[in-house]
Formats: sequence, structure tokens, C-alpha cells
Amino acid sequence: MLPPGIFAWISGHGESVAPTTPDDLARAHPTWEADISAFGPWTDAVEVAGLGRFVAAQGSAEERSRKTEPGQVIVVVGECDSTMEAARLLAGAGVLGPWDAVTAVRQRGGRGQMRRPWVSSAGNVHVSVIMPASPSDGPWREAATDLLPLVAGHVCAEVLEPLGCRIEIKWPNDLLRNGRKVGGMLIEERNGLVVLGVGLNLVESPADGLMREDHSVPAGTLGIAHPPGGALVLCEALVNRGRNVYATLFDELEPSRFLSAVTNRLAWHGRRVRVTEGGQESYQAEIAGLSSKGGLVLRRAGREVVLYSGSIFPL
Repeated sequence: MLPPGIFAWISGHGESVAPTTPDDLARAHPTWEADISAFGPWTDAVEVAGLGRFVAAQGSAEERSRKTEPGQVIVVVGECDSTMEAARLLAGAGVLGPWDAVTAVRQRGGRGQMRRPWVSSAGNVHVSVIMPASPSDGPWREAATDLLPLVAGHVCAEVLEPLGCRIEIKWPNDLLRNGRKVGGMLIEERNGLVVLGVGLNLVESPADGLMREDHSVPAGTLGIAHPPGGALVLCEALVNRGRNVYATLFDELEPSRFLSAVTNRLAWHGRRVRVTEGGQESYQAEIAGLSSKGGLVLRRAGREVVLYSGSIFPL
């Protein structure tokens, strides 16, 4: 594995990850230029067999003095097919472990729910995180897998709130601010490896007229009033602060209390929405809460039903 820190993957990537340098990253967007400068100087760090060379961010002396514990490994690439596939490649090679991550300036094949394309604009956050194994005992042993999408949304919201972003969770995996979609999450498990992909509109979002016809809400940007930096700074916060939020959650909250906390962030809770599932005809229902397995509890025609797969639209 690489030691804790931030690395640019500059050679030997193969076709799926384009070569990059810190200078390439800095030219991608003004916010990337600021981040590359803030985390510099960048020096040759390590050659990894079969993967090529990585350049390490040294950071400023002030930044190093503030660190009270080692951070995670974050590998930065300029462009790739998807950060999820790059993360799987690096995890399979032993470079990344739990809570380590890959972030990219752009993705050629970013995807969201139901494998819909995710627009990956330079300056926004595109990051994939290797998730730790589920608890093997305790109150979360049975619940962790089912509730992981909601846990991920809670973690993202907790990281963003100190930055002035009050986030709502649109079930099952979208992040809203002021009624607009500012981020999305995707969790994929393959051969026992779970990867969480997060996209956040930090500086740019698709115009309303360019959204697909069946979109439920318009897109927007996070609107951080005093940004602490660009995509790389925010990615570091998501990974390192997110790890701590995740650990505290599993240590201090039982699943039932967690579900109550997430319900308070649930978009349109107590309101009527339009629901579609499985391509069937849509219907109206009221959002009543969350089930013990993470499904959306709806009041429909005088009774409660649980939605596990489908889309909801505000009325």
C-alpha cells in the first residue's frame, strides 16, 4: 500500500486512466490550480510494480502541523473511465485499503442510479471510496448492508453541514440542497469489495433545460459561501472526516436511532409525492418514514407500504 497522503498517478495507467501530472491537474480548472498549489510541493514518491509512478503531495508546514492523526490514501487522476473502476484496480493491487479513495478531474463513463450517465465537469467532485467490511457483531451486524446507502448519505451530509450546506437526502441516494440535486451516490459490491462513488456539484451543474425528461428535481451547486478550496480539498474532507463520522455512528447509534436521525433529513417527509416503480403506472402517496431495512415507507390508499426500488417526484 501507499503511505497515508495524497498522490497523483502519473504513469503506467493503461487505457482506462489517462496519464497526468500536477501541472496537468492545475490547468484543468482554477479551483484545481489552487488545490495543487495548496498541497504542494509535489515530489517523486514511489514506483508500484505493474502500476507505474506516483507523485506525492507534501503539503505546507502549517497543514502538516495541524494533522493529529494519519489520513487516508487519496489517489488523484486527471481523467478516467470511472473512479469506481480505478478504485477497484488499485484495491485489487493492494494499493488502497478501507476508506482510501480515487478522485478524478473528469470521468468518461461516470454513472448514477440505474447506470444513468453522470455528467463529470472539471471542478466538481468525483470520488470513489473503498468501504470497510460490515460489522461482524453487535447491533449493526444484520443491518449494516441494508442501511449502507442511507449511512453514506448521512456521512456526506454530516461532512458538508459545517461548511454551510444543509443537506436533505432524497431516497435512496441523492443529495439535495434548497430543493435542488447537488450530489448523488452509488454503491457497488463485487467479489466482496464494496465501493462508494460520490459526485458533488461544487462549481457547476447541468442547466434545467439539459436535464433528462424524467428528472425529479432540477440540479444545483453546493453553494459553499466561503469554499475551503476546490474538489481535492473537499475530497480530503469527505474521506478523512467521513471515516470519523462513520466510526462514531456505528459506535454510538443503534440502527433504530440512526433511522430516526436520517428521517429528519429525508426530503419531502410527510408530503405527498408521485411514485413510479418497475416502469409501471405512477401513483401518489405520502412519505411516512423509513423501514428497518432502509425502504421508503409510504401511506397509500389508507395503508402503509414499503418501497425498495423506484423513483419519487415532488408534487
